[in-house]
Amino acid sequence: MTTKHEVVAIMMISAVFSTFAAGFGLYEGSARGNAMGGAVMGKAVDASANFYNPATLTDLTGTVVTVGMTTEHPSCDTYVDGRRGHKMDPGCFILPHIYLAQELPADFTFGLGFAPEYGLGSHYYQKWPLAWDTRQTTIEGLTLNPNLAYKITEDWSVSAGFRLMYFTFDQYSDKMATEGGEKYGTVRDHLKGDNGMLDWGWQISTKYNFTEKLSGGVMYKSYIDTKVKGYNHTRVRGYDDAAVAAKVDQGVRAALQPYEALGITPGSPMYQQYYNAAYGQAYPKAVADAHNQVDSGARSADGDASCELRLPQSLTMGLNYDVTDRLHLGAAAVWTQWSCIDNLHFNLPGDNDVDVPLKWNDAWRMGFGAAYDLTDELTFMISYVYDQDPCSKYHGTTMLPPGDRHIGTIGLGYDLGQVDIVLSYGLVFMTGESLGLTDGTGREYKFESKDGLSHAVAVSMTYQF
Repeated sequence: MTTKHEVVAIMMISAVFSTFAAGFGLYEGSARGNAMGGAVMGKAVDASANFYNPATLTDLTGTVVTVGMTTEHPSCDTYVDGRRGHKMDPGCFILPHIYLAQELPADFTFGLGFAPEYGLGSHYYQKWPLAWDTRQTTIEGLTLNPNLAYKITEDWSVSAGFRLMYFTFDQYSDKMATEGGEKYGTVRDHLKGDNGMLDWGWQISTKYNFTEKLSGGVMYKSYIDTKVKGYNHTRVRGYDDAAVAAKVDQGVRAALQPYEALGITPGSPMYQQYYNAAYGQAYPKAVADAHNQVDSGARSADGDASCELRLPQSLTMGLNYDVTDRLHLGAAAVWTQWSCIDNLHFNLPGDNDVDVPLKWNDAWRMGFGAAYDLTDELTFMISYVYDQDPCSKYHGTTMLPPGDRHIGTIGLGYDLGQVDIVLSYGLVFMTGESLGLTDGTGREYKFESKDGLSHAVAVSMTYQF
């Protein structure tokens, strides 16, 4: 029988997997940043510098406020063992962002940012073959980020800040209740929890103007040790009566085996008489007991659960170059040390602890952007981003359709003086990959995702006081 700690562990593992995936680590800090592919490390134009490189906050004067949102709508086709299934389509999600930059005396600038760093939404139809892994998952990771930047010289600025993170997850799946490689029932699980916004990390960054046209920046984000607390609720969705009956019948036949020496063998009339006489009443009771075992196993999985994990450190580097007064280019690269997540530790109901190996790989995200001032007020932007998938193909989950991402984005900015409005549209192509999974009975499945797309529409408005 699937134990209570196994049920909860599988649920929480799946939630954490989704958070770290390349497709679900969020980099959409603003409409302008999206349109430039994140290549804004060397120069600040609005208060979203809090998200991309807080050291560039010293480029801003007075009080600057930037607010907006990005909408994401991911989807992909699914295949299980070569057979096409329903489309994975969780609908549309809204990612808000709010930033403040305030110039201070003595060449200091204060910044404050609020934006999502992690997010996931996956939804499969209820009766799909891999519902035992996941049916529906929603994850939100929001960060409150105060920063203080200082201009050392006219060309060199530095900054330091904190990242206070609020992380929530909500997941449904239909786990298998198994014993000895046989399935006896389906246990519907619902796991929901958060970290109480108690976990924080820090970051430092710098920005340097090499020439009047060339500038660059570097930002380091620290590890964040976090503990997510949740509650797991389970209920039996249904029994596999044929498997239960076969198991009970196997036990009855074993008990009658000594009579075979007397010629009372399975299939003979005498055998059936012995079977009915000796075990006719016990048989339905044994079936009922097996059902009750599934029920009690599910009920025992109810209770508090938590997961301790370390979010990885990252290093971002970038350059910006003004080719002419109207043409501006940028490039940025993000390295994330996902390999630090070698193992996850779970605290489960009944004081049962479980350690789960992951064996992830470090990953890169590289973006290239260009902006052209069509007029003094109107700017056109275009970018390309390559986002590498860090997850091991041997320790995956269907909540995370595997594969790298290629992202193309265009944007348009309009400067009204005190108010600046930017719109952007991005199309995310997710490369199709396959993944091997094994259920509780030992059966192996091949999961494939193809034609993965996500539409990202963003708008930001900046007001300078």
